[in-house]
Amino acid sequence: MESAKRGRNAIFAVAAVLNLLYAMYISGLGVLLPAVGRTFHLGIEVKGRLFPASFLGAVAGVLLTGWLSDRFGRKPVLLIAIGLYTLGLLCCGSAASFGLALMAAPLIGAGSAAMQSVMNAALSDLFPERRAVVLNAMQIAFGAGAVLSPALAQHFLQGGTDWRLLYFGLAACVVVMGAVLICLPMPRPSALAAAPTPGALLATLRSPIVGALCFAQLLYAGAEVGFFSWMPTYFERLPGGLRWSGLIVSLFWGGMTAGRLWTGWLLGRIPLLPLRRRLATAGAVCATLTLLGHTPPVVMVWVLLTGLCFGGIYSLILAEGGERFPEAAGTVFGAISASGNIGVALFPWAVGALANVGVDWRLALSLPPLCAAGVALNAWLLERGPRSAEAAG
Repeated sequence: MESAKRGRNAIFAVAAVLNLLYAMYISGLGVLLPAVGRTFHLGIEVKGRLFPASFLGAVAGVLLTGWLSDRFGRKPVLLIAIGLYTLGLLCCGSAASFGLALMAAPLIGAGSAAMQSVMNAALSDLFPERRAVVLNAMQIAFGAGAVLSPALAQHFLQGGTDWRLLYFGLAACVVVMGAVLICLPMPRPSALAAAPTPGALLATLRSPIVGALCFAQLLYAGAEVGFFSWMPTYFERLPGGLRWSGLIVSLFWGGMTAGRLWTGWLLGRIPLLPLRRRLATAGAVCATLTLLGHTPPVVMVWVLLTGLCFGGIYSLILAEGGERFPEAAGTVFGAISASGNIGVALFPWAVGALANVGVDWRLALSLPPLCAAGVALNAWLLERGPRSAEAAG
């Protein structure tokens, strides 16, 4: 028993490091893009092309690998995802032309997103009694990577390091963790000894509850990314806000990380759905008050509090899926993650499109708090719906 406990703790440690490395790529990419653009003699179109290519790979990756991990086991599929992520990093880092780098972006997106989704499903299997706590801890690791990476990337670039070496270095770290994972046993839990049939997995995907959780994640991703991605632009329009615009995203992510720690303390004290409803409601209120502030200090306080409220929502949505569908966690987590990627692509674009056609920035940025309110309503409706997966089918 003690050996099994140490084994699953080791898997959790590897998964947390991999999640941190995933976050380091996601959050550090914005710092690397200007250097990538200079290498290939491109401007802001680097971002305009790399992000959609990575996004398409991410959606396909999480949908396919989640299902495969339910059918054939978490470990082999997770190792494939790690291999895709590593291959994408190496191909992008060694690309002789931007076209080749663009071809590598879907591999990075598919591998990294699938890696995160399957890791979460594996931990959901291994820690059924602490599922929500462990999934939230994974998001704390992600937050640490997101906070550290931009500063580290900037430090290395300013020191003269070629951006390609940063890709190679990240790939090397991922390979090391993959090698450690190969040495660790990851048995299918006894409660899930039989692999679900394709028909059973398809029936799970058709469940209204899975649809509701996917919709909640789509709205949450829209609220989170739509809020922080445009906040620097909004901040520049405040009197005296320009000098602070570069720090506002770091402030938000600091709040997010603190919010995940706070959520970890609340888990077990408040059930998953009521906790998600309260955090999303508070987040909607704080995001709205951000837009009503007129001075940088006031707005920064509300940005911090918005991050504090948003921080734990993603892990709560995943944990609810794992609680209701433990036999198909990979498929469910894959669908939830894919929905989040769609939200990331849709809502930040919608905010920018509204502002571009002349809508006031405050009105355009009302989309994120509306999305957060939708996440709260979604939780309230699920609280009053059927509890079991069977009743939902």
